[in-house]
Amino acid sequence: MKPTGPRWNVSLPNKKHMKTNLRILTLAVALCAGLALPATAAEKEHKHQGTPKGGRLLDKTEPHAEFVVEKNRSVTINFYNHGMKPVPVAGQNVTVIADAKGGKATLEFEKKGDSLVSKTKLPDGEGYNVVVQFKQTAEAKPMNLRFKLDMHVCGECKRAEYACICAH
Repeated sequence: MKPTGPRWNVSLPNKKHMKTNLRILTLAVALCAGLALPATAAEKEHKHQGTPKGGRLLDKTEPHAEFVVEKNRSVTINFYNHGMKPVPVAGQNVTVIADAKGGKATLEFEKKGDSLVSKTKLPDGEGYNVVVQFKQTAEAKPMNLRFKLDMHVCGECKRAEYACICAH
């Protein structure tokens, strides 16, 4: 007896469709891998430059700005030229927003000597995101620089992780 009915009336895909599907799948995997590899390689090669006071050099600032968390959790912003020689504060304006578990805290800065020093302290804890709003002049558009505040000491370079200069 030959089976009949809709259950047994299934057509098998032919080899041409299977080859086309396999080619499309292979192409999709290759494209995804091609997009992922350059980003991963760039992340591994990205290495922060060391700063004189052990802080984090803020990328794309001119003069170069260094973000330093002090022992009392206040923040100091120091400025350096291309040769990493100290430069006094000119018209730069900095605001830090710390997105801690207890809520967001905004730190305002004042000029003290050749640096900018926060008027208040960072919230307790660590592992939260920090946004540094940097303005070259009072009229300039703010530049937002983001990173995770991790105060654990790196085993290789012996700096706090937020300022680590290792390529790990």
